[in-house]
Amino acid sequence: MAEKLALVEELGVHFESSDNLAPLASRIFVYLILNGIEGATFEELTEKLEASKSSISTNLQLLQSLGRITYYTKCGDRKRYFKVSQNHIISRLDEKIEMWTKDKNNHQKIYNYKKKLFQLNNNYDENNLSVQFNRQYIEFIDKMIDNLTELKQNILTIVNQKE
Repeated sequence: MAEKLALVEELGVHFESSDNLAPLASRIFVYLILNGIEGATFEELTEKLEASKSSISTNLQLLQSLGRITYYTKCGDRKRYFKVSQNHIISRLDEKIEMWTKDKNNHQKIYNYKKKLFQLNNNYDENNLSVQFNRQYIEFIDKMIDNLTELKQNILTIVNQKE
């Protein structure tokens, strides 16, 4: 359990800065990621993260409003089990694909401009480091987009098989 809590702290700091989440919200989110499909109850989060009930409640509401988490109940059990939303995973992949696509478009514009400029000056050299960088970076981004798209499709396949 100590290893898990160390990861919650380490990755919580990451989500704080990368996703602009409050410290406790980011730690709740990481705890739920580490718990997987089972999720965690309100009581478990309060105990394990050593936070007040009101703080846990406020941050659970925040994460739900952001669409990052959801909850489910078990038959005969009045507790709510919080877990990472499947929709959030898909939307995160969509965000990454969009980010890489914008980056690719920008590098494509730079590449096209440099190529045009060099051709106008009659000194176009395909092996020019500046031109090579943009061209190779565009190829790299294409692979990233393809990999993210494939990952998204694989996750959607898994989600659809469970429904």
